[in-house]
Amino acid sequence: MYSRIASIRSGLHRKFGHRNNSSGILKKKENIYKNLLPGKLYHGFICTDVEPIKEYNMTAYFLTHEKTKTEYLHLERDDPNNVFSIGFRTTPQDSRGTPHILEHTVLCGSEKYPVRDPFFKMLNRSLATFMNALTGPDYTFYPFSSQNEVDYRNLQKVYLDAVFKPNLERLDFLQEGWRLEHEKLEDKLSPLVFKGVVYNEMKGAFSETSSLFGQKFINTILPKGTYGNVSGGDPLCIPELTHTQLKNFHSTYYHPSNARIFSYGNFPLELNLKFVNDMYLSKYEYLDSKNSVVKPQERWKMIQRTSTPCRVDQYGGPVEKQNQIAMGYVMSDITDVYDTFMMTALAELMIIGPNSAFYKSLIEKNISGGYNSLTGYDNQIRDTLFVVGLRDVEKTNFDLIENIANQTIEDIHSKGFGREHIESVLHGFELSIKHQSPKFGLNVLFNLMPLWNHNGPILKALKVNQLLDQLKTNLMDSNYVKDVIEKYFILNNHKLIMTMQPDPKFDDVFNEAEAKLLKSKVKELTSEEKEHIFRDGIELSRAQKKVQNLDILPCLKIDEIILSKTAPTLKHTVSGTIPLQLCEANTNGVTYFKGVLGAENLSEDQRALLPFFNYILDKFDTKSYNYRDFDKFVSKTTSGLSFVTHVTEHIDLEEQYEQGVLISSHCLDENLPKMMDIWSEIFSQPKFDNSKRMTMLFGNYCSSLTNGIIDSGHVYAMQAARSLVSSVDACKESLLGIKHIMNMQQTQKKYKVEDIQAIVDSIGKTILKGGNLRAAVHYSRNNNEFHEEIDKFCVSMCQNQDCKDVNRINFMDSMVQSKENRGLHVSMNIPVNYCAKVIPTVSYMHPDYAKLRVLSRFLTSKYLHPVVREQNGAYGGGAMLTMDGVFNFYSYRDPNSRLTMDVYDETTDWMDKNVSLVDDQNLFEAKLSILQQMDAPVAEYMKGVELFLYGLSYDIWKTQRERILGVNRDDLLEVCQKYLTPDKWSGKCVIGEGASQQLCKNNEAWEKVSGPQEKDVTC
Repeated sequence: MYSRIASIRSGLHRKFGHRNNSSGILKKKENIYKNLLPGKLYHGFICTDVEPIKEYNMTAYFLTHEKTKTEYLHLERDDPNNVFSIGFRTTPQDSRGTPHILEHTVLCGSEKYPVRDPFFKMLNRSLATFMNALTGPDYTFYPFSSQNEVDYRNLQKVYLDAVFKPNLERLDFLQEGWRLEHEKLEDKLSPLVFKGVVYNEMKGAFSETSSLFGQKFINTILPKGTYGNVSGGDPLCIPELTHTQLKNFHSTYYHPSNARIFSYGNFPLELNLKFVNDMYLSKYEYLDSKNSVVKPQERWKMIQRTSTPCRVDQYGGPVEKQNQIAMGYVMSDITDVYDTFMMTALAELMIIGPNSAFYKSLIEKNISGGYNSLTGYDNQIRDTLFVVGLRDVEKTNFDLIENIANQTIEDIHSKGFGREHIESVLHGFELSIKHQSPKFGLNVLFNLMPLWNHNGPILKALKVNQLLDQLKTNLMDSNYVKDVIEKYFILNNHKLIMTMQPDPKFDDVFNEAEAKLLKSKVKELTSEEKEHIFRDGIELSRAQKKVQNLDILPCLKIDEIILSKTAPTLKHTVSGTIPLQLCEANTNGVTYFKGVLGAENLSEDQRALLPFFNYILDKFDTKSYNYRDFDKFVSKTTSGLSFVTHVTEHIDLEEQYEQGVLISSHCLDENLPKMMDIWSEIFSQPKFDNSKRMTMLFGNYCSSLTNGIIDSGHVYAMQAARSLVSSVDACKESLLGIKHIMNMQQTQKKYKVEDIQAIVDSIGKTILKGGNLRAAVHYSRNNNEFHEEIDKFCVSMCQNQDCKDVNRINFMDSMVQSKENRGLHVSMNIPVNYCAKVIPTVSYMHPDYAKLRVLSRFLTSKYLHPVVREQNGAYGGGAMLTMDGVFNFYSYRDPNSRLTMDVYDETTDWMDKNVSLVDDQNLFEAKLSILQQMDAPVAEYMKGVELFLYGLSYDIWKTQRERILGVNRDDLLEVCQKYLTPDKWSGKCVIGEGASQQLCKNNEAWEKVSGPQEKDVTC
């Protein structure tokens, strides 16, 4: 997986101690590695450092392999969710995508495990809580996590053999990277076309405007060396990569001397050291890895400017406003840990929230659609970057925006930051250290890897309290802030101003370049080479369909699977008329509040604007505060307030659902009274009368809606398809899907700001009532004031209300859907497609639900992944079952459309022909992949939440788990024929151009929708 198109990722929360990097504090375990001492040798590794990391109750062991100089970091902590990773510094010298294609190809079979795609095969033979492989601009790493030690050792064997002893077969390179192949495989006279998994993946990635802008920006601001290239691969450069070059890259960069190994948790370290050394490292000699070192960028003496084109967003605003601008600075070296930490805080002070300087000067100016995805501080590469950028701006405002940005920097330099604003940002750091997460080990890895990749002081980076103490002192010193702004901004000439403008011919330019490249490749071929290409296509097709002996891969056994989840201790009570679910948990001194506000009484006009209402609810003046002071109060006291549109089905009754708003926040125990005061302010109805602010926020909201459609196209396609067969999902589609995006575009044209204000205000008066709330609270044992504060809040919320009955969930009845087979083609000018087919089946409580769930995993592994991905070239494909029993087929970044739909339709035919595949082992693997999800660790603050939100109790969950384990061969064959035959009622959706294939089939009724510039067309 290409984790990052060498772009500056949006957001600021990327360093230890910051808000989204949960610490998951656990009780300190007695040191089980008492014999590991600095200077001592253990299984070929010299222990060079042992450091207690008190803020996270763990001990860090840093070791270096004596022979190969491989570095190893182990974080010992009493956490059962153990992590292992091996990573390499992979610095490409061109844009052929070598690191990315190599990442895919090493996972296609190795010396000990010579089977096709052991990585995907292990997804069904493991209880891993995380498995992946990721390529960044200058690194590639292979992480996994598991709570089961047998499973952990199994995955360790497969991963290490994959990276050190891959087969790197030519056919695998052709499948995963790129190849020329006849359009009709067995017809030599049919045209040759480009194919390949990574090739299609990167075509999809480059069709996403934000990713493309980020890619172009980093290539331009850091032009020399690795960052001037596309490590994921430019689609027009990928076809220049050869199999030999790929193998040479592996021998150079995947050497132990260029490796960094990481482990975390409570499994024995010495077993890791012994296995890694005995099986691999001891068999290598040292290789100088200086060729992979990324040198600091030579700093510019003059500011530079450039512009780049992009495709027109058919679902965006007016074309003349689809422009973007970004102003970026090269900042500190990533190895300067404190400056990097400090800049993370400084960036938040400058950018995030209504009290930040750039928000006041740029966002509230209402000359854009808000910040673009480049905005933030990127500390993931050698030369860190600060960028502020805007989306959806008119070209005539480029100069104005640049002038405002420059003046904002000058104002920060002269005025500094307000004390309360600084305190609110520092509070966010402190709270994040206490906030718990079962993915803490993975979060540590993802944060450390970029720093470690450049030989930075990783143990220093772990000691957040020391960094935070220094930060508190420095940020309160106005002279220090002035000096930092002067150094990194005012006197910094390594600055890039880049604009991006839509070009109606953008796709034509790419298609012409691709066609020209293809023509040149074909023209160069000799008759003999053409014959080889034909044979390669046939041979690859046969290899993809060949039955493999998977017995050589390790797999958990049934007696090695231990049910570790227990029923949470919950208390249900009522305060005022508000039902409460209370859970005492190991929350590490943090209190978590969640609530659901019913929205069943909203009118259609109100319901259409509910997601926007959630977006703005904490962004206006309240009864006691103006919006800037309210934001300070929230930030200094809590993690922030969250409002999410909530639509969930009844797990037992078909076509009944709850609609509402999920609210949440958390705070340190001592701040609980203040947090509840904040919620009282919200329930007292914000003042939505600021027309100028409402106009700005509505514009920003609508502008943000199209972000992520291409990255998550399969999710949007499944949602749109489900809306054709379920009125519950039709509701979700109108609130969360592509239909909502189109509705908001119409709302912009239809309503004046006064109309929107009136509707939003009426939503608040309808749902912001104590009698409309049910709540759940997780609290620590030592929080003695908890009950009193929660009761005080609830009673106050229920005063002066007419109804004294306890609030209950009001499930809404669904509308009856017309049972005709319908399809939706969401036309989008992108070079790949996202294809979905959905079939309504049974509710969660029905005995067949578990059988269908197992079937979805079996079909993904044995049918859809091999055919849709390996044979037909999509980046991904599979099946899943929603909680309300809708069976989903999906594909991701797919060069096909009708062909993929035919694969879905032929499921039962394939099953009839491949009954022999439904054996005990494959059935067990399908179950195991489900248990991965069901048995995943649950955060303390999430215990019992499934019951609160969905009515899913531990007993129901356990029954479902037992049913999963009880599914047999006949069950799978039965439900496949019972529910998935082609004649069953279904909905379909294709997002993309449709690959110029006819989508309509038999008596299906297809509708084509396009962006606001084009009219809808019915098939």
